[in-house]
Amino acid sequence: MSILVTGAAGFVGTHVSLALKKRGDGIIGIDNFNSYYDSSLKKARRLLLKTHNVFITEGDINDNRLPNKLFDAVAFTHVMHLAAQAGVRYAMENPHSYVHSNIACLVTLLEVCKSANPQMSIIWDLSSSVYGLTQKI
Repeated sequence: MSILVTGAAGFVGTHVSLALKKRGDGIIGIDNFNSYYDSSLKKARRLLLKTHNVFITEGDINDNRLPNKLFDAVAFTHVMHLAAQAGVRYAMENPHSYVHSNIACLVTLLEVCKSANPQMSIIWDLSSSVYGLTQKI
Protein backbone atom coordinates (compact mmCIF):
# COMPACT_ATOMS: atom_id res chain seq x y z
CA MET A 1 0.00 0.00 0.00
CA SER A 2 1.02 3.59 -0.49
CA ILE A 3 -0.03 5.68 2.49
CA LEU A 4 0.05 9.41 3.23
CA VAL A 5 0.39 10.00 6.96
CA THR A 6 -0.47 13.52 8.08
CA GLY A 7 1.03 14.68 11.36
CA ALA A 8 3.79 12.14 10.73
CA ALA A 9 6.32 13.81 13.02
CA GLY A 10 3.94 13.83 15.97
CA PHE A 11 4.09 11.17 18.66
CA VAL A 12 1.24 9.06 17.26
CA GLY A 13 2.12 9.81 13.63
CA THR A 14 5.69 8.61 14.10
CA HIS A 15 4.64 5.33 15.69
CA VAL A 16 1.94 4.73 13.06
CA SER A 17 4.43 5.47 10.26
CA LEU A 18 7.00 3.08 11.71
CA ALA A 19 4.41 0.31 12.17
CA LEU A 20 3.12 0.71 8.62
CA LYS A 21 6.64 0.76 7.21
CA LYS A 22 7.54 -2.36 9.21
CA ARG A 23 4.47 -4.01 7.69
CA GLY A 24 5.91 -3.25 4.27
CA ASP A 25 3.85 -0.27 3.20
CA GLY A 26 5.21 2.75 1.35
CA ILE A 27 4.88 5.81 3.59
CA ILE A 28 5.09 9.50 2.84
CA GLY A 29 4.50 11.85 5.75
CA ILE A 30 3.55 15.47 6.05
CA ASP A 31 3.84 17.69 9.11
CA ASN A 32 3.84 21.45 9.66
CA PHE A 33 6.43 21.28 12.47
CA ASN A 34 4.63 23.99 14.43
CA SER A 35 6.03 25.27 17.69
CA TYR A 36 3.17 24.23 20.00
CA TYR A 37 5.50 21.57 21.43
CA ASP A 38 9.29 21.74 21.40
CA SER A 39 10.03 21.49 17.68
CA SER A 40 13.25 19.58 18.39
CA LEU A 41 11.06 16.58 19.31
CA LYS A 42 9.48 16.53 15.86
CA LYS A 43 12.82 17.10 14.16
CA ALA A 44 14.28 14.13 16.05
CA ARG A 45 11.32 12.00 14.99
CA ARG A 46 11.83 13.10 11.40
CA LEU A 47 15.44 11.84 11.59
CA LEU A 48 14.27 8.56 13.13
CA LEU A 49 11.75 8.08 10.33
CA LYS A 50 14.37 8.92 7.72
CA THR A 51 16.53 6.04 9.01
CA HIS A 52 13.55 3.78 8.21
CA ASN A 53 13.13 5.27 4.71
CA VAL A 54 10.03 7.27 5.61
CA PHE A 55 10.13 10.67 3.89
CA ILE A 56 8.37 13.61 5.60
CA THR A 57 7.66 16.84 3.82
CA GLU A 58 7.10 20.03 5.81
CA GLY A 59 4.03 22.10 5.13
CA ASP A 60 0.48 23.07 5.97
CA ILE A 61 -2.27 20.86 4.57
CA ASN A 62 -4.52 23.92 4.43
CA ASP A 63 -2.33 25.17 1.60
CA ASN A 64 -4.01 22.76 -0.81
CA ARG A 65 -1.19 23.16 -3.35
CA LEU A 66 0.99 20.90 -1.20
CA PRO A 67 -1.42 17.96 -0.85
CA ASN A 68 -2.34 18.35 -4.52
CA LYS A 69 1.34 18.05 -5.47
CA LEU A 70 1.69 14.96 -3.28
CA PHE A 71 -1.39 13.36 -4.83
CA ASP A 72 -0.14 14.21 -8.33
CA ALA A 73 3.19 12.51 -7.57
CA VAL A 74 1.93 9.44 -5.70
CA ALA A 75 -1.13 7.23 -6.22
CA PHE A 76 -1.96 6.84 -2.53
CA THR A 77 -4.11 3.88 -1.58
CA HIS A 78 -4.79 5.25 1.90
CA VAL A 79 -4.59 8.45 3.91
CA MET A 80 -3.99 8.26 7.66
CA HIS A 81 -4.97 11.71 8.88
CA LEU A 82 -3.40 12.37 12.27
CA ALA A 83 -2.49 16.05 11.87
CA ALA A 84 -4.24 18.23 14.44
CA GLN A 85 -3.73 21.03 16.92
CA ALA A 86 -2.74 19.30 20.10
CA GLY A 87 -3.85 20.59 23.48
CA VAL A 88 -7.60 20.94 23.61
CA ARG A 89 -7.42 23.54 26.38
CA TYR A 90 -5.51 25.82 23.99
CA ALA A 91 -8.62 25.81 21.78
CA MET A 92 -10.46 27.74 24.49
CA GLU A 93 -7.79 30.47 24.31
CA ASN A 94 -7.38 30.42 20.54
CA PRO A 95 -10.40 28.80 18.87
CA HIS A 96 -9.38 30.00 15.39
CA SER A 97 -6.15 28.02 15.62
CA TYR A 98 -8.15 24.91 16.51
CA VAL A 99 -10.57 25.45 13.61
CA HIS A 100 -7.69 26.03 11.17
CA SER A 101 -5.70 23.00 12.29
CA ASN A 102 -8.45 20.51 13.05
CA ILE A 103 -11.53 21.37 11.03
CA ALA A 104 -10.35 23.32 7.99
CA CYS A 105 -7.40 20.94 7.62
CA LEU A 106 -9.71 17.91 7.48
CA VAL A 107 -12.03 19.60 4.99
CA THR A 108 -9.11 20.63 2.76
CA LEU A 109 -7.70 17.11 2.86
CA LEU A 110 -11.09 15.55 2.09
CA GLU A 111 -11.52 17.88 -0.89
CA VAL A 112 -8.11 16.89 -2.27
CA CYS A 113 -8.91 13.21 -1.70
CA LYS A 114 -12.26 13.59 -3.41
CA SER A 115 -10.52 14.65 -6.62
CA ALA A 116 -7.81 11.98 -6.45
CA ASN A 117 -7.66 9.18 -8.93
CA PRO A 118 -7.67 6.45 -7.82
CA GLN A 119 -9.92 7.01 -4.82
CA MET A 120 -8.37 5.90 -1.54
CA SER A 121 -9.45 4.97 1.96
CA ILE A 122 -9.28 7.77 4.52
CA ILE A 123 -8.78 7.20 8.23
CA TRP A 124 -8.61 10.00 10.77
CA ASP A 125 -8.31 10.43 14.48
CA LEU A 126 -10.02 13.06 16.59
CA SER A 127 -8.83 12.68 20.14
CA SER A 128 -10.33 15.98 21.26
CA SER A 129 -13.76 14.36 21.31
CA VAL A 130 -12.77 12.41 24.43
CA TYR A 131 -12.28 15.54 26.50
CA GLY A 132 -15.18 17.01 28.34
CA LEU A 133 -17.02 17.18 31.59
CA THR A 134 -15.31 20.43 32.50
CA GLN A 135 -17.16 22.96 34.60
CA LYS A 136 -15.32 25.90 32.99
CA ILE A 137 -16.96 25.68 29.57
